Amino acid sequence: MNLSPAAYQFAACVAIASGAASLYLGAPNQRWLARRLPARASRAAGVALQLLGVVLWSEAVQLSTAIFATLVLTMLLLIVLPCLGVLRTILGNAP
Repeated sequence: MNLSPAAYQFAACVAIASGAASLYLGAPNQRWLARRLPARASRAAGVALQLLGVVLWSEAVQLSTAIFATLVLTMLLLIVLPCLGVLRTILGNAP
């Protein structure tokens, strides 16, 4: 399949975001769901999606750049996702 580099980068971002969300939703202190996802399955899916993101991104850029971009995006999302969960809790309890 011959896709443009932008398509690979978009697919990588979607895979990484899905992986980070899966890791977050399997955490014991997540604030999005009433009950967390099963930890083992959530972690396995999260790691697999993160690796898929690296592979997809390495189709458009060098491997070292793909790893760096994956780690940066993952760090950003693992900061933003809990903040969004807290915001949801605060807005959900507002009168």
